[in-house]
Amino acid sequence: MEKTKKKLTIPVEETFFAKPTWLKTWSGIPLKKVYTPDDVKGIDYARDLGDPGQFPYVRGIFPDMYRGRLWSVRQVSGHSSPRVTNEWLRYLVSEGANSINVIGDQPNLNGVDPDHPMAEGAVGLMGCPGCSLRDMEILMDGLPLQLSITLSTHLLQPLAYLALCEREELPWTQVRGTFFYNMLTAPLTRYLHTCDLHGYGMRIAADALNWYSTNVPRAIPICIGPEGIRESGATAAQEIAFSFAAAKLYLNEALKRGGEIDVIAPHIAFTHRCGVDIFEEAAKFRAARRVWAKMLGDDYGAQSPLSLTYKVHVVTKGSDLVPQQAECNIVRIAYQALAAILGGVQSMHTCSFDEPICLPTDESVRMALRTQQILAYETGVTTVADPLGGSYYVEHLTNTLEEEITKIIREWDEKDMIEAINNEELMNTVLHQAYQFQREVEAGERIVVGLNKFTIPEEEEREARLFQVDEAAVEEYIADVKELKRARDNRRVKEALENLRRCVDDRDMNCIPAAYEAVKAYATGAEIQGVIRMSYGYPYDPFDMVDYPF
Repeated sequence: MEKTKKKLTIPVEETFFAKPTWLKTWSGIPLKKVYTPDDVKGIDYARDLGDPGQFPYVRGIFPDMYRGRLWSVRQVSGHSSPRVTNEWLRYLVSEGANSINVIGDQPNLNGVDPDHPMAEGAVGLMGCPGCSLRDMEILMDGLPLQLSITLSTHLLQPLAYLALCEREELPWTQVRGTFFYNMLTAPLTRYLHTCDLHGYGMRIAADALNWYSTNVPRAIPICIGPEGIRESGATAAQEIAFSFAAAKLYLNEALKRGGEIDVIAPHIAFTHRCGVDIFEEAAKFRAARRVWAKMLGDDYGAQSPLSLTYKVHVVTKGSDLVPQQAECNIVRIAYQALAAILGGVQSMHTCSFDEPICLPTDESVRMALRTQQILAYETGVTTVADPLGGSYYVEHLTNTLEEEITKIIREWDEKDMIEAINNEELMNTVLHQAYQFQREVEAGERIVVGLNKFTIPEEEEREARLFQVDEAAVEEYIADVKELKRARDNRRVKEALENLRRCVDDRDMNCIPAAYEAVKAYATGAEIQGVIRMSYGYPYDPFDMVDYPF
């Protein structure tokens, strides 16, 4: 006789009649059970929405949106060394990525060379090391320079890329690139704050904006992406508002230094996160387009559609992912990507499902790419511009977010944003919300599948395939940097750095051309930044451990 199995104890009524417990958006906006024409009765279509490609661009910045061209698929990459990262980039392009996106390691982003004493243990760990034109030559070896490239790196690397294009006789008019001369980002992403934001930090950003706008017309030198803000707990409205407030600082400084609004404004873009709340995120991007168009038109008198359009690269929000039942992150990432496309973004990086555990593996990166490709070619979301437009709920949410974004921007207009970054007032604003979010998760008010509901025993978790940094490649790279400094024409390097110092000393001059000449002479990033620091009265080395070599 078959033994009777132990009867399961299941709360049948609770399970069968399950319902949502969180009746707000992710950011905490209270929601009604249904939205009607009464919630959007003040909307005028031509004034407040417009067709795609028309002011105020709520429904998209192009008339045909993805029918005309899909978003750029650009996965963030970088680890170990330029040579190893080159192999990784080749893999991504072969798997269908149509753009390149390289992030620097911490020494690179902090403006110190990999042979610096403080760089030990951090070289190549969470990004690609790079300190010279030689590194860019290796990084791009065999890759077409016509690809659109994003360099989330130190100020030297974009100039090194341009030097490589010049050598390969690719006109700068054909260079497509997004660069991060966004000096406000470092302290908001928890990197060491090595520049004086009130002084040379804002000057470099403004000079880059003015110089690239006229010399590299397809480039975006200022891409504002304080990812630390959103990942640390900022609401959807705060994320946009803080970024737009920073953009105003850059525009104001560039205008003071001789720029013209309809020349420079088209060369500012944004990197924003996209969370798992599909409707809030889609509405966020719609609201951002309206706020940006109004702000540039009303506050700056911009006339060109290129100035009035909010251009955004999206990274799916890593802090929504959890290590428990990590495969579930594949689903989360797909929904985040769907929200971004419904919101009409121009470019996207999808996180890999194993990122809460380790750097992405080739397997998980392929899955991230396939997520975008399935969305593009199988789901039908690309065939109609702004498919959520006209929804009572989405239009009401768009209006609500616009009001909140505008309110926060106006509040920051009355403050010294740089000082708020320096004294961590801005970061503390969002950390409070992160604490509140964590309390809501721990109390079970917010459900996170696999974390506080539908959990499994730890021993049943799938064993993760962990990524390992190539330590031998890192050591080889550091040795190469030392050899470069020994073998290069140091007389030429010294002359280029002295010329840069004279240029920076003249506060009215644009310092980017002189920095470009120093890059071509194989000066390193730390040497270039060090000379700029000395001009502003700071020690050559941010840590005051290394002397000026010349």
